[in-house]
Amino acid sequence: MTSPASSTKSSELARIAAEAAGTSSASVQFTLIHGPMNGHDGPLPLTVESADPDKEDPDAWPTDFCHFSVAGLSVSTSTWPSAISTFSGRVQIGPPEHTGRRDTYAYSGHAVPNPGFIHQSTRKVEVLITLGNQHWSPTYREALMQALVIEKLTGLAAERDAPVLHLHTPVAPFPQTHVSERGDGSNERLRDAIGPCLRFAIGVDPTMSDARLDFETELAALAEEYGIGLKLDDQRLNRARGEWFTIRGFDRERYRQARGKLFPEASVVIPRRAMIASVVGPSRAGTTAAAVAALRARGIGVLAASISSMRKTTFINLVLPVAAESSGKFPQWSGGWLEALPRLVDCAGHRPSLPDESGEGLIADWKVALSPAMRCSYPQSSQQTGATATGRVPYPIWLWWQLPYRTVGTPALLTEVQAALQPHTRRCEVAYAQSRLCRGDVVRGRAKLIVMLSQEHRDHAAVQRLLTDAAEAAQERIRERLPALGHVDAGRVRLRLSPRERWLMYAGASA
Repeated sequence: MTSPASSTKSSELARIAAEAAGTSSASVQFTLIHGPMNGHDGPLPLTVESADPDKEDPDAWPTDFCHFSVAGLSVSTSTWPSAISTFSGRVQIGPPEHTGRRDTYAYSGHAVPNPGFIHQSTRKVEVLITLGNQHWSPTYREALMQALVIEKLTGLAAERDAPVLHLHTPVAPFPQTHVSERGDGSNERLRDAIGPCLRFAIGVDPTMSDARLDFETELAALAEEYGIGLKLDDQRLNRARGEWFTIRGFDRERYRQARGKLFPEASVVIPRRAMIASVVGPSRAGTTAAAVAALRARGIGVLAASISSMRKTTFINLVLPVAAESSGKFPQWSGGWLEALPRLVDCAGHRPSLPDESGEGLIADWKVALSPAMRCSYPQSSQQTGATATGRVPYPIWLWWQLPYRTVGTPALLTEVQAALQPHTRRCEVAYAQSRLCRGDVVRGRAKLIVMLSQEHRDHAAVQRLLTDAAEAAQERIRERLPALGHVDAGRVRLRLSPRERWLMYAGASA
């Protein structure tokens, strides 16, 4: 008689074999674009446009797309299946190609995906970590502390062989709710566009409840040790994504003491230059922890991060601070992980002791794309987003959509959304966006935009009305434009634009 454990393992191996046999591609083709978020040439192009794009060519329509902008820097990633299988190693990346825009470079390559990496059949556990209660402008010391937190969090997931589905920082903080507030959140305090917070999700086996409980217990212990705030996604009945259950509040004094004890010699100056490092390889548990641990051991902190798996290939996009005393230009570069580390050490300006390389074997053959060092800029924000404190505050607006594949690409949709919001805002930026090709030949995506309203108000209710009106008007304009833009039936389009993340669940109507 076969034991349940053996049966489960055999079923999993059979599933992986069937999936590998059924795929029509031998590798994944990808393109990365690094550059300043807003320069003299306008916003960063979200994709590389060909001179005469062939809309019937499958390569013209990426199946997965991700965009991340922070501190004045941006990175975009596009992936699609490829039949190419004859290249050395598991990852191949080409040299940087100048796009014609200042400090903006594209990197193209191929990777062999990991067929055993699953995230569709697993249950998602999402976590919101608070690393501060002031506006986001991290110092070198805070960047090292954030790298340590990322290393610890992803290490906990790796110990349980749980895949990291996504990790992003900084993100919008979630205000503390009160009993008197309405259940739909319509009167909750407005949120900061971004704050010193980290949001990540792992995949857990729904049949192993003990593993999830153990993971959450370890999370709580980590939060207690460092004084960080911890919230878990609220999965109770009638709850939606964007609603959180508080486990532990942020302890400012304990966090300050832990940070000072761990990194007493680190500078408390805010970095003025930074660079983007994109680390690419087949998805596997433990790779993010290995990459960040190697950097931290060399004295390199993390200002911001966008980590996700697309087509079972992991993209670790990190914004790394350049040392204040470093005067070099640090040009763009691409190559192997082991060759990239000395360059990053020169950029950080540190001479650390010999680091522990025990975990670097996981990513020894991964590839890295480095942007040139660029100037940083930090967002204007109030301490706790109170429209009562200032009338000129950036606010978040969330977007969710579902479109038929090969009708309207994600970059084109985001451009249309920005144009629709332009009459109501003095500034509108895409902070984060991600889309995937799903079953039914449809593309689903989510995005967060940061807007600064044209009209300045200090009254909370007035700002809420302005944001809601702007989102509804923009949504109506997009509804009118999309059918002609992508030659798509309006009845097959689902889209929701809202200043409340939890309201994205109400996207049943065409828009």
